[in-house]
Amino acid sequence: MKRPKKTKFGDYATWIRFEVFSSYAVRLILTNDLTKSAKERLGHMPADPAADGFVFHPNEIAQSYIFLPMNPSENVIAHEAWHIVHKVMDYVGAGIDNEVVAYHLGWLVGQIYRFKNSIQEAKNGHSRSGSKKRS
Repeated sequence: MKRPKKTKFGDYATWIRFEVFSSYAVRLILTNDLTKSAKERLGHMPADPAADGFVFHPNEIAQSYIFLPMNPSENVIAHEAWHIVHKVMDYVGAGIDNEVVAYHLGWLVGQIYRFKNSIQEAKNGHSRSGSKKRS
């Protein structure tokens, strides 16, 4: 994973693709201000401003957004990831098979943690190998 950098919106973002499901794309955004990040990208806030995180699914395209705070709890990550996996399954016309859903939910949660951890490592000046960045 490339070293994460802040976007022009002051948050961190990456693309996650479900290659086996029509390359369904998910824009993962980690931010200190959910409302600002949503309004900058979408033009509006599609959820309650007091929400701990949320997803947005544009109509008729293989893409979703997942907005999370910089340090989301495990339950928030799992909750929002479920909404994404459910939408992916619906988009491709797949049923909600327990093993298929469990596999892709676990995979997506893992991708979210990978990105979240890479941001923390970059902030702490560590590389993927765990060594301290030299000045």
